[in-house]
Amino acid sequence: MNLSTSLPTDLPWNEQQAFVLLDGATQINLPERLQQHCPGFSSIALFDCPPFTELRDISPLLVTIEHPESAVFQFYMAHAHEEWGVLLFSSEHAHGVAQHLRKLLTVEMPEGLPVMLRLADAAVARALFGSGDQRLFGPLCSVVTPDCVGASWHRQQSRQSECPDLPIPYRLTPEQNSALDRVDQRRALLDLDVHLLSYFPQQQRGATLALRWPALEQLFAQAQALGLSSQSELLYYANVLASLDGSPLDQHPHIHRLLHSPSLQSPGERVALAATLAHDWASQRGRP
Repeated sequence: MNLSTSLPTDLPWNEQQAFVLLDGATQINLPERLQQHCPGFSSIALFDCPPFTELRDISPLLVTIEHPESAVFQFYMAHAHEEWGVLLFSSEHAHGVAQHLRKLLTVEMPEGLPVMLRLADAAVARALFGSGDQRLFGPLCSVVTPDCVGASWHRQQSRQSECPDLPIPYRLTPEQNSALDRVDQRRALLDLDVHLLSYFPQQQRGATLALRWPALEQLFAQAQALGLSSQSELLYYANVLASLDGSPLDQHPHIHRLLHSPSLQSPGERVALAATLAHDWASQRGRP
């Protein structure tokens, strides 16, 4: 199964207006790309309002879909596995939907600190609209998000006929905040998978992301247990294990000491040096 063939078949194309919300921060020159593939498309830049006006070039774009065979929707489906877009259905016109989504561009953390949300990120939208708070939907009837890990689609549905008022600013609950933290971890694992496939393709076991996912989660947990927290530290640690290619760490005392013994060096410095030593060891054995 893949995302191009697993889209739900009972979506309300004939009853509701369809939109895609696309992430302009992830995709450089998104309006130009859309114009090239979908001449005459209709869109609203969510950042085309204060205080985001200066960020308009990287704004999320709310794009109207006339029908599922339209060039805009085909463009979206071709990139759905990259998860930088969300499919929406509403009985409202585009400006009403955009006005509601703008209320969620900036929200408050549980402790009150403001934070910007990447609403067009499929995993963020899934965590937010799947939290059970019906006020988040506003005029939206359905929020449909691609899941590249499971090669499937998720559909969150409004359960109320009227639009409940959304407080401004909207404050995340601790549960929603935890869900968004898991989104960050998931994104780190996706980046890790891309890294390993790029630099150590022969060692990756599993033809699909779903099959590789348990090993990615295990590697992430091991890195955390060593006190490694940043994305660069995670990638360095992955380089260590991939370079050693199954050779036990205790057979490499210098590397083992760097990773497991207290030191005045920061964890990032130690794991970077460990990655260099592991690479040198692999090179001496004739590996690239």
